[in-house]
Amino acid sequence: MTDLTDPPPPAVRLFFAAFLMLFLELVLIRYLAGNIWNMGYFPNLVLLGVFIGMGLGFVCHQAVAESHSPMLLQLAACLLALLVIFLYVKHPVVPGFFDWYGSIGGEVYFTSGPVTSRAWDYVIFSGLFLSVILIFALIAQRTAKFFRVFPPLRAYSLDIAGSCTGILAFMLCSWLQLPAWSWFVVLIPLFLVVLWGSGLKRQLLVLAVLGVAVVLVWKQDTKLLLRPDSTGLVAVRWSPYQKVEYESSRNIFVNGIGHQQMWSAATLQQSFYTIPYRYRAYRQLPPTQDVLVIGAGSGNDVAAALLSGAARVDAVEIDPVIADLGSKYHPARPYQDARVHLVVDDARAFMNYTTRKYDLIVFALTDSLIKVSPIAQLRLENYIFTAESIRTAVHLLKEDGNLLFCNFYRLPWITRKLELMIHQAIGVYPVALSPRNSDFAVLIADPRNPAPEAPVGYADVSMPTDDWPFLYLQTRGIPAMYLNVLLALGLLIVLFALYLQISARKRYALVQTRALIKGAFFFMGLAFLLLETKGIIQFSLLFGTTWLNNSLVFLAVLLLVLLANYLVSWCPRPWTLPVACVLLSGCCLVQIFYPLARLLAIQHVALRFMLASLVTFSPIFFANLLFSMTLRDRPLAEHLFGWNLLGAFCGGLLEYTSMAVGYTFLSFIVLVSYNLVFVLLVIDKKKHPALSPTPAASHILRQ
Repeated sequence: MTDLTDPPPPAVRLFFAAFLMLFLELVLIRYLAGNIWNMGYFPNLVLLGVFIGMGLGFVCHQAVAESHSPMLLQLAACLLALLVIFLYVKHPVVPGFFDWYGSIGGEVYFTSGPVTSRAWDYVIFSGLFLSVILIFALIAQRTAKFFRVFPPLRAYSLDIAGSCTGILAFMLCSWLQLPAWSWFVVLIPLFLVVLWGSGLKRQLLVLAVLGVAVVLVWKQDTKLLLRPDSTGLVAVRWSPYQKVEYESSRNIFVNGIGHQQMWSAATLQQSFYTIPYRYRAYRQLPPTQDVLVIGAGSGNDVAAALLSGAARVDAVEIDPVIADLGSKYHPARPYQDARVHLVVDDARAFMNYTTRKYDLIVFALTDSLIKVSPIAQLRLENYIFTAESIRTAVHLLKEDGNLLFCNFYRLPWITRKLELMIHQAIGVYPVALSPRNSDFAVLIADPRNPAPEAPVGYADVSMPTDDWPFLYLQTRGIPAMYLNVLLALGLLIVLFALYLQISARKRYALVQTRALIKGAFFFMGLAFLLLETKGIIQFSLLFGTTWLNNSLVFLAVLLLVLLANYLVSWCPRPWTLPVACVLLSGCCLVQIFYPLARLLAIQHVALRFMLASLVTFSPIFFANLLFSMTLRDRPLAEHLFGWNLLGAFCGGLLEYTSMAVGYTFLSFIVLVSYNLVFVLLVIDKKKHPALSPTPAASHILRQ
């Protein structure tokens, strides 16, 4: 039997510590969204908490003695179990939502969960955010102990390799649609490997507390989140996007929120679902033979099209679990009909590559309850509702074709934005087939029968575009509540950074001269997070907002880090650093003056992919070269890595500026940040030309 007190090599422990952090990050983003009402709208808060925690752990790990470090990692496992216990008992909510919609600072969110307006909810939510920070700080301090054992580039490569493995592992969980309890099972051996050699009692305690967490997470999926006493729960499944619950009353809940209901054929025939077909009959238009349903969901729109005589229905639904539930349980069996072609994909991507023409294109109840990525403010449907998307849909219509928009839009100004986009696409305003100034609207775009006059309503609205795709934000700008929170968090980080620098001057003689280097790594983290965000956004627009596309972009970024580390190990630094900065700046300028949305005009998908990859990943590669060349041979590399993570946190805050100025502007922030990095490095070199990192200095600082 293997002696559990004999630790594995430090390289193995660093690899698995990085694996643990990345995998746990993805687990919490999905798990918390599925068990805290409306948290699916704010996965970025979890990510920001992760960045703060990891940054603090790396920067402050020297305050923890080596003998106490395993105990704090053990404490992280206990806190994770306590978090699960709390969610099992309490069922918290994101404060600020109503029973029908939420409006936080002016941005609208669809919901139908429990009403909350108690001040205590804000305290609970703040506590959950702090718990995420603390869990990752405790894990990161242990990771930093392993990190400092190696030369900087080797340590960084081991860390990134572990992170790549964490992404691949969670991608596999998503692909197989594994339940949430299985994710926590995976966490157990990861914690044990990182703790290996710290004593059998510690490992047994971690095994016990995480075992309790696994059981509770399993029990959570045996009850309906909204109504735990309900006896009608049929299935709980975790799709690659969200937690999906199905009740015997044919209701589908997403992340605990009522989302869809499957209707019988008789009910559908008398409902709003058949309005466009009755309209076309009234207008004596040709029979509706070919129909495209965007956001087909569990199948109501598809069933209505079949009942109205459609000969072919292309049904596009992004969530495979919701489509599968519709296939199994919908009483009208629309997905079993030979006339239906179900496509599990992003609707915008489908419209970009399909060559068919349609009599009717239905923009159905596409109101997702989650964000595309934790580093972006996009929802799954944002790129469906832009002026460019509607123009794409118009090009797919037959000569007598129509566009239909139908949903509970909650507020009149959202309907107004749709009317303006339709007018820009086809030159006429849509006909309203439902009463105006209500939360429900049915709009049909008919170039041969335009609305008699421009609708009267909210004039002060900003039109969504591919660069500013925010349908649910009335006008350009950062909502005041977001701005206040962001400024407060940013100020805390700045004050903390000043405190660390002042305390470092008192403690280490060599550190006081390297504040410029810390600043350089901080701004590299800030800019790199925005580069990642741009990569996600660009590929979402060009190839779809699917979970697989987003995961592959993240994985590609990390692989580029490994490639950069390998190249830097033999690149001559004196001339490659300025060259990398120049090439990086040039790539940013390309993104500013040639937005990637223009690549949508390229119909050849492979060519579009190659060009998009070149423009998207080139700046990421050169940014990695700059980081690796700067990190190489630096003393206290784990501290600098921590400053880089804190910078990434601030980059996450700056991503909110896209709500005011669009996503192209992020490239300008990246350009300015990396040029500032270069300036800081040059100034530092001029101030300390003779001060170069040495093994002796590194050893002194690590004591």
